[in-house]
Amino acid sequence: MSQQVLRISRPTKLELIRLRRRLAVARRLHRILRDRLTILMQEFLVVLRKLYNERERLHKLLEDVYADYRLAVAMHGVAELLATISPASTDTKVVAASRNVAGVRVPMVEVENYPPRNPLVPPSLVPLELRKREVLDSLTRVAELEKELILLGREMERTKRRVNMLEHVLIPRIERTIRYLMMKFEEREREEKVRLKRVKTVLARRRGE
Repeated sequence: MSQQVLRISRPTKLELIRLRRRLAVARRLHRILRDRLTILMQEFLVVLRKLYNERERLHKLLEDVYADYRLAVAMHGVAELLATISPASTDTKVVAASRNVAGVRVPMVEVENYPPRNPLVPPSLVPLELRKREVLDSLTRVAELEKELILLGREMERTKRRVNMLEHVLIPRIERTIRYLMMKFEEREREEKVRLKRVKTVLARRRGE
């Protein structure tokens, strides 16, 4: 029985009142956490869908960029291509912030400074420069969504553990303790009634003598 009920110092009526209040708070908290878990799951699915779509867009962009690079290498050669097109890491600045999603702080990432365009780039390579910006934007968006998905998933796990602890451990244990105390009180009342009945019987016999 000690593993199924809470530890109580003395089985008193005051303790029973406290347990009933604690049970009401635990049930209210369980409802709040369960609603929060539902909201987190909805947000998780929304972000997962956005990430899936953004990854598809990124893969399509990379396919197009690789095709353009192959064509550019064939037309201009690798040496001229490296000399005219600036690398993506040049003067690129990424700004990071955060926002609140269902009580979870998630990142916001944005490319602020793009690599400068080389004025000596041939007209045939201008589309390749523009696609480089699109790829940077898409990569940044994918990184932002992936981190948001991880953070939401962690919060879902924590919330789910709390819901399960309340639903399967704490609330049943409080309910069993309340039933245990009520059983003790009923047993005491029966014993008290039996004792009073015996006292009345003894007093009646003495009055009869």
